[in-house]
Amino acid sequence: MKEEKTIDPALAALVEPEQEQAKEIEPGMTVEEIRAVYFNADALKEPAYRVFQLNSDGYRYYYRFNEAGEPEFFPSVTTLLKQVMPTPPALLDWMIANGKDGSVEKRDLAAAYGTFMHIQFETLVINRRYDFDSVPAVLLGYMERENLPEKVFAEWLPKIRKDVLAFAQFVRDYNVKPLAIEIGLVHPKYNYAGCIDLPCLMTDPKSGKQFTAIVDFKSGRKGFYEEHELQLHLYREMWNVNYPETPVARVFNFSPKDWRTKPTYNLKDQTDSVNARKLPYLLALASIEDEKRDNTLTIVRGVLDLDNGKIADNILTLSLADLIKTKSAEKDAPEQAAKAPETTDEPEPPKKGRKRAVKATKEHEPINSPSEPGKPVKTEIDEKLPWEQEPEPAKPAGPTPEQAAKDNLLNDEIEL
Repeated sequence: MKEEKTIDPALAALVEPEQEQAKEIEPGMTVEEIRAVYFNADALKEPAYRVFQLNSDGYRYYYRFNEAGEPEFFPSVTTLLKQVMPTPPALLDWMIANGKDGSVEKRDLAAAYGTFMHIQFETLVINRRYDFDSVPAVLLGYMERENLPEKVFAEWLPKIRKDVLAFAQFVRDYNVKPLAIEIGLVHPKYNYAGCIDLPCLMTDPKSGKQFTAIVDFKSGRKGFYEEHELQLHLYREMWNVNYPETPVARVFNFSPKDWRTKPTYNLKDQTDSVNARKLPYLLALASIEDEKRDNTLTIVRGVLDLDNGKIADNILTLSLADLIKTKSAEKDAPEQAAKAPETTDEPEPPKKGRKRAVKATKEHEPINSPSEPGKPVKTEIDEKLPWEQEPEPAKPAGPTPEQAAKDNLLNDEIEL
């Protein structure tokens, strides 16, 4: 009789088919509660609010409920940057060369691979183990759920295996210990929100000193866009305002490289990015652009009778706030201002869907440990944010954003 294997709840949370997906509240408009895939309850307290994601017409908003039960809306970090950053000329050239249909198809497939890659990285860093022999079945299941073409299987199968190994090499090199994975937060002062890939503790392999960091995953192979730098700094400020007792000291972009005999990766420290000085102006522009948007929805409903009644009787116009209040489940509203749940030693039963919290009640054994681990670096936070400080002399910026974008696109064609 075969011994029955037990499945780690964290792994089950990641690989099981999504049964409770985003809820469509109107045609083309979906709502989903965002819960961290992993949360280290021993190191942090969960936010006292719940975050929901609203997707509509290519725009993504997050919202939470205030003490009065009213929804408060926040544009996502990616939507914010999309509103205010110009499209790189190299990207425009690529879109013209591939045509509308071709560029959309390649963009969507690149985004789908990026999502799959994120899931596999999460599986590894949560469980500290990864079964490469299970990848074909996991990939086929993902392709079926996302309705992806068969042609991607042969391309993605060897690629994802090598990418996971490259990520494993990074985790070992820096002794990465996650604080959370895909945690949804809002910035109440600057009015934006987003999901942070990997807030974590890292250990400098040279000095042995430990520090708190944010790592953002990208699937591109060469370099990073200017938007990637700005994204990280927006995440950092959002994290620090929610967790001032555990401030982030450094921020990094990570992407796997194409390798043959030894796993390698791109890791760029964006902490001292010159482009971060643009953020106060970009946030001001984003606020103006968001005010210009018509955040109302026109709904055609009821029964039309040409002989009786008025055409206007079949038209209902609602604001996003009214729509959320009428369409969301009753349990989603007044609870939002409740206090953060207290952690217990009892494991919480997993909920359906991929966006879930997996609490750590004890520290995992690291993949590798320095012989003399350094003490955590304490970082003081000034009352002012980085962009509110006195400006420093400009440093050489390196390659222009256009050149960096061109290098990345020529290598990967497109990466979101």
